[in-house]
Amino acid sequence: MEVSDITIFREYQKNSRRGLELLYERYKKYVYSIAFHYSGNKEDALDMTQEVFISVFKAFGGFKEQYSILPWIKKITVNKCLNFIRSKRENVSLNETNENGDELQNIVCSSDTAEAAIVCKDTKKALEEAIKKLPDNQRMALLLRHMKQMKYEEIAGAMKLPAGTVKTLIHKGRATIKENLVRQGVWEL
Repeated sequence: MEVSDITIFREYQKNSRRGLELLYERYKKYVYSIAFHYSGNKEDALDMTQEVFISVFKAFGGFKEQYSILPWIKKITVNKCLNFIRSKRENVSLNETNENGDELQNIVCSSDTAEAAIVCKDTKKALEEAIKKLPDNQRMALLLRHMKQMKYEEIAGAMKLPAGTVKTLIHKGRATIKENLVRQGVWEL
């Protein structure tokens, strides 16, 4: 039996612990599903879900009964997820894997000989630096597209942007990386 928002408020007024338990039980799957969509893996989704409910529990005493809880929880969840993605993208690693299990470093190049290994290492470093130099929104769009194999519509939803804007960000990001690599002599025209 699903509990209503009014019941949650009344229980919270009687016994704050019980009210928060009801709140958690009603919205935990909802929060987790959003967190999983943003993170793409169970562990990060569980961490984000925990962070969301810590924030919700801290602020719930000031929440007004006449409002619906769902939009408020959704806003907190999305903000926590975006913050999580921002913190993860600052730590771009070529050892990260995409949905197919391929590491970015293996997608970039392979190293069959000693000379190729050196070139590959330089290419990886140059690519990693080029990605870090991108504007935040371009970097996030590119990483979600290529590392998480997300579709344009999914990225648009995650970044709260139109799909056309996401396509433009990815196109500009790729062009910027290419220009950067050409300038360094890593990419030949």
